[in-house]
Amino acid sequence: MLQAPKLDASGKVKYSLHLNFDEMLLRIYEKLLEREIQKVPKHIVVVTNSIGEGFLNLAKWCRKFGVDEITICGNTQIDESFFDGFKLRIIRNGSVEEKDGLKPTINILTFTGREEIINVVRKVAKMVERGELEVDEVDENLFEKFLTIKSPPDMIIKAGNDIPDFLIWQGIYAELYFADIDWQNLRYADFLRILREYQRRERRYGR
Repeated sequence: MLQAPKLDASGKVKYSLHLNFDEMLLRIYEKLLEREIQKVPKHIVVVTNSIGEGFLNLAKWCRKFGVDEITICGNTQIDESFFDGFKLRIIRNGSVEEKDGLKPTINILTFTGREEIINVVRKVAKMVERGELEVDEVDENLFEKFLTIKSPPDMIIKAGNDIPDFLIWQGIYAELYFADIDWQNLRYADFLRILREYQRRERRYGR
């Protein structure tokens, strides 16, 4: 015989039982979402000023689905040990610190796209000034050689509706996803919905 659920003084089912039922529904929902995912971004950019435990889960889930690279943009301080086991690149204005590990590669970017472009222009100008480069040799391919992150992002995620000022050159054809995400408590279902949204987009690459 089934036992009646335990109730609190007000007659409501106790929270623990209700939570278990919610968790069961969430697991079912996650399985349904997993079946929908057929196409994933290879490079995801997240614009945020806060790094929470959810980012570690994000990295693990990205590995599961074959995402190669995650770039975290913002004015935030990162403890390198937070991403132990992953390939890590901390990119500051003028310097890159690297730590070997498994994919996905995690880039921590602490300066804006405008700053990056200015740095590239200065480097190219100095090469021309020193006679190492002719002005006519300056083109798109040369410019991209000096970028700190060379792989173009497929998807950029940020809160609010303003256009992010990161990876201006690389992200011109990226899909923008605006959402208020609690990165501290990111759920697997949240991650799957992000992948589903990317899959639903029709990428035109400027066409």
